[in-house]
Amino acid sequence: MNDADLTAVYGVLSFMWLFAMAIGIIQIIGVWKMYKKAGIPGWHSLIPILNIYDWLRMAGYNVVWSLIGSVGTILGIIFVVVESASNNENTMAVSVVLMVILGIIAAVLQIMGCFKMAKRFGQGIGIGFLFLLFAPIMCMVAGFTHDWTYHPKM
Repeated sequence: MNDADLTAVYGVLSFMWLFAMAIGIIQIIGVWKMYKKAGIPGWHSLIPILNIYDWLRMAGYNVVWSLIGSVGTILGIIFVVVESASNNENTMAVSVVLMVILGIIAAVLQIMGCFKMAKRFGQGIGIGFLFLLFAPIMCMVAGFTHDWTYHPKM
């Protein structure tokens, strides 16, 4: 690679990094405002595990499902790391299966949570799909739109 190619690669990577940071900041601001609408402290949007837990609680899941959804994948990864250190292939396979199952449960809870969140804000299934596909933008819309109010018992 010559210098021009490296400069182009660095330029593209820098743009991608800035774009990802902008999307992350938009997501944090939107979730912060959503949490404030729901009576949850906005700073909870800054703490990763607590963020997922509160999102699922806002969507209407009970404490058990919210804990599974928020820490399930992390526990699965911890099991795999611990078991890989023991060099036992049988327990490693069990840990990988456990990680996959917990990851699938967490993903399903998040997907269903998008539709339940739309319902909690008085919107339909179309807005649920938009929450699923464009979460940062929809969090901003839900947080800043005065027409959308959070209904905890829907």
